[in-house]
Amino acid sequence: MNRNILQIFIVVTAVVILSLLYFFYPATNTSFHPKCLFHEITGLYCPGCGSQRAVSALLHGHFMQAIDYNILMVLCIPVILYSAFVFTWNTFSTKKLKQTFLYSTVFVKSLLLVVIAFWILRNMPVAPFNWLAP
Repeated sequence: MNRNILQIFIVVTAVVILSLLYFFYPATNTSFHPKCLFHEITGLYCPGCGSQRAVSALLHGHFMQAIDYNILMVLCIPVILYSAFVFTWNTFSTKKLKQTFLYSTVFVKSLLLVVIAFWILRNMPVAPFNWLAP
């Protein structure tokens, strides 16, 4: 149990530090944030392109702007928060919760298909798909 508490402490500390970094130094205004290597090499957008700008926008309360940068990342936030909640709950509670949904074959394959489709569609230079580009 002590190992899990240490893991939670490390993750929470990292999230707080990164949140402060992206709040005070938004990815749209600074150049020290990492650039997408895939985009730099190919000129195409990967599924994660725009995620840093979306996080900065969310931290400043600009939800629609975050969606414009990367809608897939914004839609994945509830799943990430749910997973973090279950992990934290299981660390501190004797009654364990199971994440059967997130680890199901159907969910993993569906998520993979959504990510691949998003990757392809956001690189199509025609409406309505071009609005998926950051």
